[in-house]
Amino acid sequence: MSENSQWYEVRQNHNFGYKMMFFVLKVFPSVFMRFLALPIGFFYWLFGKEARRISKDYLCRVNVVLSDSKRKYNSTLKHICAFALNLVENVQSWAGKFSFKDVVWQNDDVHDLVKHINAGKGTVIVISHLGNAQMMKGLASLGESGTERKMNITTVSDAKISKGFNALLNQINPNSSFNLVSSDNIGPETILLLQERLEEGGVVVIAGDRVSAHTNRNIEIPFLGESARFPYGVFLLIALLNSPTYFVNGLRQNDFSLHPKYDMFVKKNPIQFDCGRKEREQRIEETAKNYAENLETLCKMHPYQWYNFFDFWS
Repeated sequence: MSENSQWYEVRQNHNFGYKMMFFVLKVFPSVFMRFLALPIGFFYWLFGKEARRISKDYLCRVNVVLSDSKRKYNSTLKHICAFALNLVENVQSWAGKFSFKDVVWQNDDVHDLVKHINAGKGTVIVISHLGNAQMMKGLASLGESGTERKMNITTVSDAKISKGFNALLNQINPNSSFNLVSSDNIGPETILLLQERLEEGGVVVIAGDRVSAHTNRNIEIPFLGESARFPYGVFLLIALLNSPTYFVNGLRQNDFSLHPKYDMFVKKNPIQFDCGRKEREQRIEETAKNYAENLETLCKMHPYQWYNFFDFWS
């Protein structure tokens, strides 16, 4: 893998590993799988030279912006082991071994989000690779999202990367209301499809912290002390859908715990797109900045829980 490799250049064929984890979770208590995640993380750290390099670069940036803090985050091993725990949590979410009682909701915009969903209004949720990105979808599929209405979720992601994994998740939990829309070639038909699902009261989920494999158009935004690339297409899509948009993240209260509790953070994007095309571009950039600022705030709280092991500032 080259020094400037991106996430979409890395083969993400982890289905066999996920199947093994699902099997272990069916047979043994969840805590056993969490124990097992630590040697797996060590193995990946030992042989993942590129992951160690990128982890070190990211943690150095965190330490710079946390210059007044007495605590320093220097362990690439802890960072990668935290990622291994997150892989276990992904499967836990979909195997029905993840409980709503383990989630601590904040006094933020979650009440507004629940109100919109209960009212049957379409909602866009922008997630990231900080914390457990599968948590909200897992809770929704188990009917434990805290809403009166079932959340019908449509996820926009790269089909070539995610298709096998998403098929596995549906196999693990066939009762889920999970749909995948490919981000490969989003055109007018795709926009209409997503708008229809929003009009039906559905939820569209998309990650905002990975650049596209299909276009070089990105937005340069200050992030952790230096300009970083965020995907323009994600925020253009938000503008075109023009629905209430929320940034959602679920993070472990303690980076390493055998019986963890999770903080769920929900922040509403204040920008609306009831404007002309010229004004729209400015609002797209403002939305991307709001997203990056929120992501940076949470990264500072739990640096080891951001799992974007790809060049982000190159």
